[in-house]
Amino acid sequence: MDGLDYSEHLIAKARARGTGPLLKYTRGDMRRLPARWTGRFDAVLNLFTSFGFFTDPGDDARVMREFSRVLKPGGVLVWHGGSRDGVMAKFLSRDWWKAEDGTMIGHERSFDPLSGILTIDTAWEGRSGRGTRQHRIRLYTATRLAELCLEAGLVVEQAYEGFQERALRRQSSEMLLVARRPY
Repeated sequence: MDGLDYSEHLIAKARARGTGPLLKYTRGDMRRLPARWTGRFDAVLNLFTSFGFFTDPGDDARVMREFSRVLKPGGVLVWHGGSRDGVMAKFLSRDWWKAEDGTMIGHERSFDPLSGILTIDTAWEGRSGRGTRQHRIRLYTATRLAELCLEAGLVVEQAYEGFQERALRRQSSEMLLVARRPY
C-alpha cells in the first residue's frame, strides 16, 4: 500500500502511526503522481483530500487523469468529498460554536455559483489566542465529477451519500463515487 501527501508533516504523522513491509509513504503532488506508478494499483482512494482546493479547475481534471493513469485496467477509484448540490441545499452563510476548551469559532461563507467556489472565513478566540483564516474549495456536482472521470478514462458505476449505504441524493452534502478504469 502506498500513501501520498504533499505535506512532509502529515507523512511524518502517518509514519508515526504505523509502518510495515507493505506500507510506503511518498511526498508528492497528486497532480503529478510518480511515473513508476503507471498501471500499478487495483484501487485509488481519494478521501476528502485537496481535490477542489486548487485555484485552476484544470488541476482537478489533471488529478483525475493521474488517478486513471496509475490504475490497472479494471481498477477502481473511490472518490469522497463534498457535493455541491447538498451543500447548497443546506447552505448556512454564518454559524458559530464553542469548542470543548471554550474557544469560540465562527464561520462566514459565500458561494460563487459560476465558479463553484465556496469561500469560508473562519475566526476564533479563546485561551490559546485568536486568529482568522480563509480557505476556498471548488464544489462539484456528481454530474460534473462523472464527466471529469469519463474524460480521464474512468466510468462512474455507483454514487453514495458519503459513507452511507444509500444512494446519493440532491440533499447529500457528501458524496462517494465509485469509478472503474475499463479493461
